[in-house]
Amino acid sequence: MRGASLVLRHLAARPLRTALTIGAIGFSAGLMGFLLVVADAMKEDWSPLQGRRVIVMAKTSFFERLPAAYLSRIEETPGAEHVAPLDFLMVHFRDSRPENLIELNATDADSFVEVCAEARPPEDQLAAWKADPRGSAVGPVLMEKYGWKVGQRLVLLAPVPGGGVETTIRGILSDRLQHGVVIHRKYLENMTGEPGKVAFFWVLASSRSAVAPLTAEIERRFDNAPVPIRAMTEKQWQLEAMQMLGNVKLLIGSIGLATAFALVLITSNTLAMGVRERKGETAVLRVLGYTRTAVARILFGEAAVYGLGGALLGVGLMGLFLRIVGESSKKTQFAVLSRLLTADGGDLIAVLGLSIAIALVAGLVPGLTLSRRPIAELLHEA
Repeated sequence: MRGASLVLRHLAARPLRTALTIGAIGFSAGLMGFLLVVADAMKEDWSPLQGRRVIVMAKTSFFERLPAAYLSRIEETPGAEHVAPLDFLMVHFRDSRPENLIELNATDADSFVEVCAEARPPEDQLAAWKADPRGSAVGPVLMEKYGWKVGQRLVLLAPVPGGGVETTIRGILSDRLQHGVVIHRKYLENMTGEPGKVAFFWVLASSRSAVAPLTAEIERRFDNAPVPIRAMTEKQWQLEAMQMLGNVKLLIGSIGLATAFALVLITSNTLAMGVRERKGETAVLRVLGYTRTAVARILFGEAAVYGLGGALLGVGLMGLFLRIVGESSKKTQFAVLSRLLTADGGDLIAVLGLSIAIALVAGLVPGLTLSRRPIAELLHEA
């Protein structure tokens, strides 16, 4: 009987064990592949103009505000096409429960729709927003969450004199990533009594190639400014904001190591059980003339079947995970993930290679141990 037939016969003799082992490998490999795709998606541009935007903020603290007079100097920097000042507050709608926390942004409408052109409201709504000093433009996710309508008056609980911000919705932003309420900066300044201060400046570079020199030149121009600044790309700012939640790369790497270790233990345990059950069979094969190498090859073949089955299942589960997350994100501010969460050839190879390599490594010790034992010892323990 050939080695392949022996492998298939032994796997078929324990169908539940075989199915569970392949399932465990497939689930773990699919999860790892999914995390790899998510890590790749974080590196991509989430919006068409993200690769051209630069954010200028205070160097010492995220919450320190910059003089509004910096605006003209930034606009004069070569490579800067448009500049929008931006302030923000965290406010609540209805009550102070965490689920009703909303980001309130304040900016100049004209420059904002140039810097964030993908969020530009329809022209009639944009005109109405510009004409109303207390008007606002709202992200589509908030509009759907609370059932708001254009023309509706909002009262937002905010840390300002009087305890609230009153605004009327005049437009809906076109980009789902814009998930806050945007009002006019002068309106916020009048409420807070702090004119001439800005939290950020958002700068749209003339091209992607101009981003790096623009960032460096802005920092150079404000080397000796009263309030030191820091300029960074929007992508860098996004990644740093995510780092506040924890070290994402370390998290993914840790999950990967734990997954690999679990796969080795699962497969090794399954193969070790098979070794204990086939001592007599191995002794007979040796008597019939099978070499030690042939016996080890049979066990490695069994491990390879586990790895290949787990790899194919893992690829399928990875696609399922990506589809579920992509579909569930379409109604959220992260709708862009439905486009970015796509596995490429490298991700597929990683899942396939991880599953097969770990299964073969797991079969190394049981295979060599079984093949090297003397025939008499195997017969005695059978």
